[in-house]
Amino acid sequence: MTIKTFLLTSAAALAASQGAQAADAIVAVEPEPMEYVRICDAFGKGYFYLPGTETCLKVGGYVRFDNILGENPFDGEDDGWVGHTRATLRYDAVSDTEYGTLRSFIEHRWDVQDGEERFTLVSAFIELGGFRAGYSDSRFDKWLDSAGNIVNDDVIDFSPSRTNQISYVYKADNGFELLFGLEEGNGTYSAGGTTVAYRAEDWPFPVAGMKYEQDWGGISAIVGYDTNAESVAAKARLDLALTDAFSIFVMGGYQSDWDNTNGPAGSRERNYFGSWRGDWAAWGGFSAKVADKTTLNGQIAYEEDGTMATALNVEYKMVSGFKIMPEINYTDFDGDRGDGEAFGGTIRFQRDF
Repeated sequence: MTIKTFLLTSAAALAASQGAQAADAIVAVEPEPMEYVRICDAFGKGYFYLPGTETCLKVGGYVRFDNILGENPFDGEDDGWVGHTRATLRYDAVSDTEYGTLRSFIEHRWDVQDGEERFTLVSAFIELGGFRAGYSDSRFDKWLDSAGNIVNDDVIDFSPSRTNQISYVYKADNGFELLFGLEEGNGTYSAGGTTVAYRAEDWPFPVAGMKYEQDWGGISAIVGYDTNAESVAAKARLDLALTDAFSIFVMGGYQSDWDNTNGPAGSRERNYFGSWRGDWAAWGGFSAKVADKTTLNGQIAYEEDGTMATALNVEYKMVSGFKIMPEINYTDFDGDRGDGEAFGGTIRFQRDF
């Protein structure tokens, strides 16, 4: 073998050896592990673990468009064609602790009507076990699950304004629950030519409730005391699932001394919890599933002051997460709300996610 041949052969062998070593070095480098989002099924559908934590988060909400036609069921005014768009977002963060489930919940929304935009904080509260503290709908409303599955379900009002609150709920294993809480109050009303605020001063407004739920339905009740007006308000509700496709409910409300004259200039002083007109009011309704995607809902309500409100709608779930609800409303006004009638309707399009 000549020197030239020896040198060429040695160079080729060295190059091959270095290439193999480089290839071995590339193969030996392992990629860093990727942390994928993990599904959390401990608290229901839609939750996922926040990376690096044991907290589960669910983000949801809806987009809604209401087209209001005819006379307004709340005041009888004919506003013509009215559109109302709403976007709502909810954030629910939960985790298990030695004291029970720790939860923080936020809901906010944007509304647009008559060219005006409005942002609303609906809820922001913390829960640990049965304890809750924060801002949300009054327990006087949500403890009884509002009223029927109607667009304009509160023409005869059953709910005070959202408020800061603190409460505790005890849940037994047999479907029985107890509620105790304190609420700050919120909102205003006109009295004697002045605007008066529903706001606890020396002491917050106490609330207490009970609930019993079974497969056949349930019964619930709640009572609240306005420490400013020194008057009480209470509601009770009965739900019955008569068949798998047909259910009804009835609800009654009472407030003491509604026609008092303790307000400014001898005007009526309103109870924060008693948002209807008169000492008493009643609501009733039904839901009937008439097809796989279609449910018929109706409601009738009356307040002692003389106004009656009725509503009937069809809830059609066109596809998963999207529904259409055409509704007709009739109101017969009396008492403080004047003397007249209102006939109109609303069609709702809503996409839930």
